[in-house]
Amino acid sequence: MHSFRRAGSRVFLPLCVIVLVGIASACGGGEEQPGVPDIVARSTSVMGAEKRFHFVFDEKDGPRSTTGVHLVFAEGDVAVPDRVKADVSGTYQGLPLRTRLVVAGGKTYIVNPLTGKWSEVSINTNPVAFFDPAKGVLAVITAATQLELVGSEEVDGVDAYHLQGKTTVGSITPLLGNPPGTRLVDLELWVDKETGRLLRLRLSGKVESGDPTGAVRTIELSRFGVVVPIVAPQTGA
Repeated sequence: MHSFRRAGSRVFLPLCVIVLVGIASACGGGEEQPGVPDIVARSTSVMGAEKRFHFVFDEKDGPRSTTGVHLVFAEGDVAVPDRVKADVSGTYQGLPLRTRLVVAGGKTYIVNPLTGKWSEVSINTNPVAFFDPAKGVLAVITAATQLELVGSEEVDGVDAYHLQGKTTVGSITPLLGNPPGTRLVDLELWVDKETGRLLRLRLSGKVESGDPTGAVRTIELSRFGVVVPIVAPQTGA
């Protein structure tokens, strides 16, 4: 009788292991994905606290402009709430423009492409609203609707959630300076899985009346927390 109990124990232990492994596999067989509302809420909170970051703005197949300053590319650094330093390219009065830009102390400065000197420019002729990505990005995320988690992708080596949905053109106004409205445009978001930071935002379609239907605007954010000195330049220098 004593030997039978020991033999039974030897049989019972492997059976327990098999059952436990099966339960663990059924419960933990794959990465558990958070819900879209949780991803959005976390990203909104995290981005609202960011004070410094690097950004790249790129516009593809956008509208042709013959008045004022129209940017198609910008890369630089932001110090929330009102300081920006960037290399920009686009058009001014319809002519090609490539220069440097600084926003500081409530004023906007560019290097005059003809003289090579810094000069202050009127806010009325420059889309300064674009240079508040923190506020603009938050507005776009908050107004997003029909968001779906479509998968995971790497953004500059960082594992990110990829979401797709819609946002109103009015939510984009603080970002691009376009006329406000309720019309919906396609939106994509890439959110860092680990930190909740927004790494990439893409808007596709007509943001304003003059836009081609194929216009695509992408903003990438990186180097969070890195301090880059941003000071008002001496005009004429």
